[in-house]
Amino acid sequence: MDTNLNDKESMVARIQQLEHERGELHKDIEQLCMQQAGPGYLAAATRMHFQRTAGLEQEIENLKKQLAACSRDNLNLQEELSEAYRIKTQLAKLHQAEAAQNMEAEKQVKFFQGCVAAAFAERDNSIMEAEKAKEKEESMSQKFNEIQQRLEVLNSDVLEQKRLNDTLQSDLSKQEEQIETFKKVVNKFYEIRQHSLEGFEDTSWDNKFACLLHDSEELWSYNDSSTSKYISALEEEVETLRNSLDKLQSKIRVGLEIENHLKKKVLELEKKQVLWDKMVMEGITELRHYHSHHRVQITSLLSKERSHIKSIIDMAEEKIKQFDVISEQDLVPCGVVRLQENEFRDVHMSTDADPDWAPKRIDQGALDTVAHKEGNTSEALAQAMQEKVAALLLLSQQEERHLLERNVNAALQKKMGELQRNLLQVIPVDFFFTCTS
Repeated sequence: MDTNLNDKESMVARIQQLEHERGELHKDIEQLCMQQAGPGYLAAATRMHFQRTAGLEQEIENLKKQLAACSRDNLNLQEELSEAYRIKTQLAKLHQAEAAQNMEAEKQVKFFQGCVAAAFAERDNSIMEAEKAKEKEESMSQKFNEIQQRLEVLNSDVLEQKRLNDTLQSDLSKQEEQIETFKKVVNKFYEIRQHSLEGFEDTSWDNKFACLLHDSEELWSYNDSSTSKYISALEEEVETLRNSLDKLQSKIRVGLEIENHLKKKVLELEKKQVLWDKMVMEGITELRHYHSHHRVQITSLLSKERSHIKSIIDMAEEKIKQFDVISEQDLVPCGVVRLQENEFRDVHMSTDADPDWAPKRIDQGALDTVAHKEGNTSEALAQAMQEKVAALLLLSQQEERHLLERNVNAALQKKMGELQRNLLQVIPVDFFFTCTS
């Protein structure tokens, strides 16, 4: 445009210079005519003057035509410039709107990146907790196996104690039979003693034993040493049998007490086992209800987020379509102006005006690249939203799985605590067994 203005000014200056030269030539010719004053020379001078003036007038006409063409070009360029300014303002507004949208999208992306980082950190913590829970579960399972082995040992001890009780009862019955026989023998000897003393008194067995033991040896000698020895041996045997009877009675009493205590403990353990089974079943039902409730909440939250993301994507696509429509509407008037300029272009226009059409092609290419970039950004935004939805689904599944593992581990810890308490209740009985043995 500056070159066109400079050409116009140079043409106007050239026209003024030629008009000034024409006036000077008129004056020179008049002076020559006045000086020569000859008829022949005057005719030649006038002819030369007419030729020169005709050439100058033709040149002036050509310059005027060029000036009119330049003015038309100037008007066309001014219209193009105004149209370019209008397109520039529209593009600036659209650029500001898209920049604001990009800033908002960047904020959302940063927020979601923070959420994803927090989710990854929580996932790592959950993995660590799960590993610790697995280790605890393994240790608890080992302790549980030890407790089961201990219970088996205790059951075997109980069976052994029952067997010992049976043997003791059989021994006791045998000892009672022997005691009955011994009582008969003592009664026989006491009757013999009383007949020898010519007096009979019915007393208790203890008095009979005392009387027979405190009698002198001469009373039972019968002039036979073997009889006295036999009686002393019988007395010693009776004493040993009495001591063994006392020991057996004490052992039987202790065995019965232990058996009753073990029966009570077994009944308590069976009741606790039934209660524990009920608690475990109730806990499992509560866990299932809790799992289903949270699953419904998570699915509803994901559906809401999905609808929100779809609405955002639809809004972005509508804005992109509006931008494409506006860009197409802006490109159509440019094509109409270009056709009008091609129709009104002059055939004698100079070749210097051809490079002025380059900005139009550049502007059209820039608009195409801008539209292509907007399409790429919309596709990237849609892909990012889809990745966000997939990440949210994955996080919800991981959270659900970690929640289930946490509840199962809590139930296992409660069960192991109950088993440890039962073990602590069983340990004193075993200690009592070791002491009595």
